[in-house]
Amino acid sequence: MIDFSHIVGQSHAKLAIQDWYNYETQPLLIYASSGYGKTKFAKSLGAIMIDTTQLRSDRMNSILKPIKESEDGDILFFDEIHSLQPKILEQLYQLIDTGEYYSTELGINLPIPNIRFIFATNIIAPLPVAFISRCRMVELKDYTEEELQQIIHNAYPEIENGLETIVRASKGVPRTALSLAKSIIAGAKTDKVLKIDEAEVNNILETRMDINPKTGLNSKEYMIIQKTLERGSLSTTAVANLLKTTIKDAQTHYIDKLRSAEWLAVCGRGVIPRV
Repeated sequence: MIDFSHIVGQSHAKLAIQDWYNYETQPLLIYASSGYGKTKFAKSLGAIMIDTTQLRSDRMNSILKPIKESEDGDILFFDEIHSLQPKILEQLYQLIDTGEYYSTELGINLPIPNIRFIFATNIIAPLPVAFISRCRMVELKDYTEEELQQIIHNAYPEIENGLETIVRASKGVPRTALSLAKSIIAGAKTDKVLKIDEAEVNNILETRMDINPKTGLNSKEYMIIQKTLERGSLSTTAVANLLKTTIKDAQTHYIDKLRSAEWLAVCGRGVIPRV
């Protein structure tokens, strides 16, 4: 019996992944925003972590290596599967279908070990339909504020108050919430504060991270939101000019977040002031 008791929320995903582990053989595809716990689920199943950053060439040998080195019964976990070349993805699902790979050394097809695959992604669009259709896909849902508070409390029980503020600043992402909580504890130690209350949480967010506790936004994020609300939309170039940064940094650190479900959830709760 797989133990998911340490994972807060995601009740439907726990049941679906338990079913897959017990009775299914097709690859498991976990879809969720970054920081939602995809890797935690894979580790709970005892999966072997494969570094996909080392597999981004267009040669099948790069992805064959960890597969050939595995043993019967292993589960291999490939995160950010969307980052692989389409050619590699096509060869990968053909390999899974046939259970064989072509050995260039021997000139014959050889069987792969009797293994299973877990793939994870936060972007579905780049994945071929043929690849997705071969997987059991499980989507992790957005966390409630109560669940996020529980995640923080489990990891850092010394933060007695101010959990709602941390959740707001995290924009719904567990990994971000935990990172903020860790930094708040470090700030409290610097300030020689023995009891971390809401006032201390607010103080550290403002003085160390430039985050407004009421909105959960730093000054640049707030500026983008306000301009977006005024104009209806902003191009990446407009954001880069607004923040006096490069287009790449604007895309990575602001635009991608602005378009994500976390931002929309924050807007929906009325946290972001509207013009």
